[in-house]
Amino acid sequence: MFNTRKHLSRRTFLKGTGIALSLPLLDAMVPSLTAQSLTAARPQLRFGAVYVPNGVLPDLWHPKEVGADFTFTPVMKPLEPFRQQLLTVSGMTGSGTPGPHLGASCGWLNGLGAVGAQGQPIQSGKSLDQYIADHIGQDTPLPSLEVGTEDMGTSIGACDGFSCLYFNSMAWKSETQSLPVEINPRVTFERMFGETGTTAQRLARLTYKQSMLDSITGEVSRLRTTLGPSDRRILGSYLDNVREVERRIQQVMARSELDIDVPTAPSGIPASFEEHMTLTYDLMHLAFQGDISRVFTFLTGVEASNRGYPFIGVPESHHTCSHHGNVPEQMEKYSRIVTYQTAQLAAFLGKLRDTPDGDGSMLDHVLLYYGSGMSNGNQHDRFNPAAVAIGGANGRLQGNRHIAVPDRQPAANFLLNLAEIAGVDVEKIGPSTGKYAV
Repeated sequence: MFNTRKHLSRRTFLKGTGIALSLPLLDAMVPSLTAQSLTAARPQLRFGAVYVPNGVLPDLWHPKEVGADFTFTPVMKPLEPFRQQLLTVSGMTGSGTPGPHLGASCGWLNGLGAVGAQGQPIQSGKSLDQYIADHIGQDTPLPSLEVGTEDMGTSIGACDGFSCLYFNSMAWKSETQSLPVEINPRVTFERMFGETGTTAQRLARLTYKQSMLDSITGEVSRLRTTLGPSDRRILGSYLDNVREVERRIQQVMARSELDIDVPTAPSGIPASFEEHMTLTYDLMHLAFQGDISRVFTFLTGVEASNRGYPFIGVPESHHTCSHHGNVPEQMEKYSRIVTYQTAQLAAFLGKLRDTPDGDGSMLDHVLLYYGSGMSNGNQHDRFNPAAVAIGGANGRLQGNRHIAVPDRQPAANFLLNLAEIAGVDVEKIGPSTGKYAV
């Protein structure tokens, strides 16, 4: 038998004017007649952490049954299609200090929050995502991505008297180096695909710039001739996704420039929160698909967020709804916001499931952590927050389970479990006392 199949490097890029576009995993990147599990093209684990602010009501979130085949609550229902790759945990005590809101998000991935008194230098602790990025992200263009949809400019209060960096950061590279979220999808897109420069320079280029993909058309055509039918479909789908995300971001920027009602809105940030959420998730999908980054954190909203959700019938701010006072109408609105957030995550998971990746889907090779650092926002309660791990994690996550943690053990313990699933040996994170039996 003669073998004429050509082999592409996993680090193959399409190069054009001012850009270098990485490629998704293709069959051509697997050496011919070699088991994929024995090659460098074997799908790498990806990790993402998605945070919901202002808490989640425990009684409306956590399943009543413990163990396998539990019944999804209405708020969790959008995640039911992913049951076999889903582990939900109840009974933990959220970590992070100080302040009613600051520690909830800042300490979600490191169990610490702000360390030290007000006015002292910035200090916290290395976060889970950065331990994982050190392990799986060092040979990608961006070891990690930190994204969000708002900063403290849209929130109530003065950051609990601390630096607003604590509110705008879930990821910590070290005890003194925070990684604040980027809320502008355009900036994230350019960080991923090129086109650097000041905001003024980027806006000027938009007046004459065609799609970034136009500059690599010739190379795409040449590459297609070397690929088989399956790889051509994967490449075409990936490039279509890139072009569609860029098109939508350019539309957002055009509207931002013309919208005289909100002249202070930063260019590139959608006026629609729905569009902002979708764009951000789509960018993270592209980051995973193109192996641009294997780690991301997504702060869907800052704690004490003053954002309203009129598009789902909740004009009041998220923070106001979280202080529901046990009034049924307000509690229903509070839950409606959480259900919307869960549905957005489910849409992202669906895209991962439908994206081929090596010997399975991208969802098979992803570990996602979803939840909040707070439970009942009405009392700023840290006990029993929502906590879900989702994805195949390269076969390391056993799904279809609800684990109830006894004795109010720290949520930081679950961070150790997630690190282990990701193949990272971490002895201690914040106030952790040991891994749970999951």
